[in-house]
This record gives sequence, structure tokens and C-alpha cells, in this order.
Amino acid sequence: MRTLLLLAFLLAALFSTRGGAAEAMVSAADLLKNPKFKTAYFAAIGPRAKERWLAGMSNSALVRTVSFAGVDYQVATPCKPHDCGDTNLLVLYAPAKGTVVGKLYEKGRTTLLGAPDAALAAELEKLWKKEFRQQ
Repeated sequence: MRTLLLLAFLLAALFSTRGGAAEAMVSAADLLKNPKFKTAYFAAIGPRAKERWLAGMSNSALVRTVSFAGVDYQVATPCKPHDCGDTNLLVLYAPAKGTVVGKLYEKGRTTLLGAPDAALAAELEKLWKKEFRQQ
């Protein structure tokens, strides 16, 4: 009986999030299927939407959720195939607001997308370093 209770506890811990419900696995491709996200994302990347890896959000890990300043954001991390270290993007999408901001890194040049305020820009930098520079 104790073994069954322990197993049930471990399974519950494994399949729960901070809200107690299982979080669905979402990919960057799933985000692009969402018209609200897609509109905000393409507005944020502007003319760079012609670049295949940006338009398709290539090579992104699964989307995860972070909270910052009381807002939940979905995080996507696409990068250019065969050049992830030098050409990448960290995207924050706030579903409740329908807004997208991001940090685009291209061979040493950084471009902030979507006009984040100073605090959100600092958070983008922190998340980008953790994702792409392992800091």
C-alpha cells in the first residue's frame, strides 16, 4: 500500500505544474498556428519575416512559460540552422495581452523587437544569456 501511495505521489508531482494542472507541450510551430501570436510576431520581426528561419521559427526548443512582473509569457527560442550560436532569437509572448517582444542576436549585433520597456529588456537579456550562453 505504501508503495502505491508513493508511486501515486511521484506521478502527480511529475505531471503537475505550479497551477496543479498538466501543462501541454507547445512547440514554436504551434504558436505560429495561433492567429493572435502570428500577427504580433510578424509585426515584431517586420521585414525580417522574409528570412526563412525567422518566419518558421526554426530549431526552437519546446515553448515554456515564465512569469515576469505579474505577466505570464510563453518563451520560444528559434535559431538559424547550422548557426545557432551566432544567429538566434528569444521571443516572449504574453497571451493575455497578445504582445510579442524579443531579442534577436545576429553575429554580435542585438536588436530588440516589439519595443520592450527597460525592465522587460533586462529580463530578455537575462533569459537570452541563460538560453544561448549558458549563464
